[in-house]
Amino acid sequence: MKTVVIFSVTDDTQEIRSLLDTLGVKVVKEYVQNKTRPHKASFLGPGKINEIEKELKEFEYDLIVVNGALKPSQHHYIEMKFQKECIDRAGVILRIFADHAHTPEAIAQVTLAKLRYELPFLREWIHKAKSGDRPGFLTGGAYATDVYFEHAKSHARHIEERLKELSKQREVTRTKRRDSGYTLVSLAGYTNAGKSALMNKLCGASVEVDSRLFSTLSTTTRKVLGVSGNVLMTDTVGFIKDLPPDLVDAFNSTLEEIYYADLILLIFDSSEEEGIVKSKLLISMDILQPRVEGSSLLVVGNKTDLISQDAREQLKAAVTPTLGHHDVIYISAATGEGLDLLKIRIARIQGRSWWIQAVFPLVDKSYNLLSRIRSIADVDSKVEDDKIRVIIRCKPEDAQKISGWIESIPAQVISSQEEPVEGEGSELESAAEEMGGPLLKEIR
Repeated sequence: MKTVVIFSVTDDTQEIRSLLDTLGVKVVKEYVQNKTRPHKASFLGPGKINEIEKELKEFEYDLIVVNGALKPSQHHYIEMKFQKECIDRAGVILRIFADHAHTPEAIAQVTLAKLRYELPFLREWIHKAKSGDRPGFLTGGAYATDVYFEHAKSHARHIEERLKELSKQREVTRTKRRDSGYTLVSLAGYTNAGKSALMNKLCGASVEVDSRLFSTLSTTTRKVLGVSGNVLMTDTVGFIKDLPPDLVDAFNSTLEEIYYADLILLIFDSSEEEGIVKSKLLISMDILQPRVEGSSLLVVGNKTDLISQDAREQLKAAVTPTLGHHDVIYISAATGEGLDLLKIRIARIQGRSWWIQAVFPLVDKSYNLLSRIRSIADVDSKVEDDKIRVIIRCKPEDAQKISGWIESIPAQVISSQEEPVEGEGSELESAAEEMGGPLLKEIR
């Protein structure tokens, strides 16, 4: 196992330690110098750096990790000073992504982000080499570094073109799914909030669930079970504080699955401390807000089985100002608590607000038509007096088409109207009640 030394200008090193644990390395030393901003030349102050250098001369370790973003000049200074490999927070995240990338697309995205991340450092090493400093980066000398720089730029352009093609393919796939009557739901949120576990529970999927950060990089799409209609759910890469811009850009085609969904479920871990929950929700909202409509976002607090009812009520009060007008529901993917309510909310997004009540003759044509209608609408039926009494719930734009199909059998449309609001439409609701339509009542 590799060993690392951490440099930080803040006491908050919990997340970088979690990232390093995910990477499978051991922290053996941590040096913190509280500063409002890093030193422009050496990240930590020059005096602190000299002090650390003396202490580490007799100490065995493999690399230095900086809890922050390094400028190329700072990176060069630290590596030359300590003669050890040095990476910053973005570099750690990139290595985790590289370890977890298994599909061709994920590998391409991570490779592109890595190349973009390295290019500024390469420029700095080339500049120092031409100034007479020893070019230690990539251990290849000035010529090798220069050649690698040109190769990296060319390789990045090639990957960008490939990812643009994949983005177009995703757009075509989304369009086909919508044209086929599918509703798209995406899971978003901070890394390790339990998105994959929730998808497994709702979709009967087998997405990898891991306590380590960023166990999901490639998108996985499955049909939601227990919800009438064609609803597809997509699991996406998790968010994190100060996610490197190069990673955001490289994973743009994956993040599009969030932005273009009919419903986004923003998942957070409700078992964490109140301050951490609020911070992570703010970070997630900052990423999502510019690109999503408020009506398409539902916030979901996961892992409620790990907290008491009192703690849940306190958390609700604490996060409400952070989320503004967005609705919040609390669930547990582990125990199934709250999942019925979540399914109801998912079903509503299909926009099936039009009710059609009809009577079909008891013939094969009727059953064939009902099968056809079920592909685009919710259908509840009951055989009575040699007839089939039917209540259909569909999108308003499909109502006229479905009524035409029904009358072509021929069958009789008793009523066709917008979903009644509370206190209205008692006749239609009574009909559904008599037919024992739990699905129609549940979706209400």
